[in-house]
Amino acid sequence: MRRLVILVLILLPFSGLFTSVPTFFFDDAIINTVIQVLVIVSLNVWLSIGTAWWLLFTETKWRTFIEWFLFLPLFIPALAGTFGMYIALARFGLVGTTIGVLIVLLVVTLPYSIRLAYNAMSVIGRPMFEQALFMPPLRRYRDVLFPLLSGTIQTIALMSTVIVLGQFVLIQLIGAGLISTVTTRLYQVYAGNDVALALQHTWLLILIPAVLYIAIGWGIRLGVKIVKGRL
Repeated sequence: MRRLVILVLILLPFSGLFTSVPTFFFDDAIINTVIQVLVIVSLNVWLSIGTAWWLLFTETKWRTFIEWFLFLPLFIPALAGTFGMYIALARFGLVGTTIGVLIVLLVVTLPYSIRLAYNAMSVIGRPMFEQALFMPPLRRYRDVLFPLLSGTIQTIALMSTVIVLGQFVLIQLIGAGLISTVTTRLYQVYAGNDVALALQHTWLLILIPAVLYIAIGWGIRLGVKIVKGRL
C-alpha cells in the first residue's frame, strides 16, 4: 500500500501529459537545447573530474581556500550572482550570444559536478588512484578514472542536463531573449494557451534527459567492456 501511494505521488504531476499524444517537430529551440545539453555535459564531466583529481592529490597551503571557493556557489542561489555575470559578460559583448549562455550555464552546474566527482574519489580512496599518477593523462582517464567513476559520470551528466533544462531566467537574461530553447519556448506557449505546443515541449523536457541518461549508460557499459578487454 505504501509503495502504491509513493508511486501515485510520483506520477501525479505527469498525469495530464497522458491525456493526448503530442506531435513532435524540430526547430531552433530544440536544436539549441540539445547543443547546450551536450556541450555543458561534456565540459562538466571533463572539468569536474580534472578538478577533483587536483583536489585529491595537490598539497598546498591554499588548498582549503581553493576548495571553499570552488564550492561556494553551492550555498548561494544562482540568481544572486546572475546580475554580476550579466554585467561582466556585457562588457565582453557576450550578452545575447550562445557563448554567453553556455558560460553562465557552466558556472551554475560545475560546482555540483565537482562535488560529485570529489566525493566519489574520496569514497573510492586515494590509494586506488595512486597507481595512475605516472600514467599519461589520456591513458589515466581511459584505464582508471573512466571504469571507476562510470556511475558518477552518468550522474553528473543527468544532473547537468536537468539543471540546464530547468533554467529559464538565466537563459532569458543572458541570452537577452535572442536564444530560444525548449524551456523559454515552453513559457511562451503556456502564456499563449497553446496546449499542443505546451504538451510537446513538456514531453521534450522529460525525454531529453531520459534518452541522454540511457545513451550515456549504454556507452559507459560498452566503454568499460572495451577497456577491460584491453587490460
